[in-house]
Amino acid sequence: MKMDSIELNEASASRRYFLGVSIASTMSTSSFRPSIANAAYGEDARIVIPDIVQGISDRTNKQCLVESLGNRECLVYLDTENQLYKGSDGKILFERLAQSVEAMKNIPNYVEMKQWSKVESILTGKMGNLSSTMSELVKIIKDDSVKDKCKALSIDIRNDLYAVASSCSRKQQADALKNYKKAVLKLETFVALVNGL
Repeated sequence: MKMDSIELNEASASRRYFLGVSIASTMSTSSFRPSIANAAYGEDARIVIPDIVQGISDRTNKQCLVESLGNRECLVYLDTENQLYKGSDGKILFERLAQSVEAMKNIPNYVEMKQWSKVESILTGKMGNLSSTMSELVKIIKDDSVKDKCKALSIDIRNDLYAVASSCSRKQQADALKNYKKAVLKLETFVALVNGL
């Protein structure tokens, strides 16, 4: 038994010796040098420390669009300088209003000739955006009293134009012309009030 343990110790010692010699010879024969790092010097040193005071200021003064879930830090704020939609453009709204007023002038001729489908096509086609145009114009008015008057007028104009359309569908010429005249007078007042913008 003692022989077997001595032989085992000698065998393991010779294996250790062989591994050590083979590693040393491999290192001496090859041109061993340390590998070159693939990172630029100091790249990991660019750590940005958050400015806590600026974060609190931004949180109270800006609108947060994207917030992280973990620490509730705002990742993206609303940038008012680069917004695509910055509100209604008064010039475009006035052009639309002028187009609607111009198209509206043809309604009495079509009513007198009893061309009901042409009246309806004007009301839904060329004048189709009159309601939204009036609503947008009302939104950009600063004076509250003028705003309230224009809002009431826009509702009355819509109702008169609906009455014109329903009179045309019933083929009632006199009612259509009467409601048309009411709508024209109210629209003239609306345009006069809005022109003060």
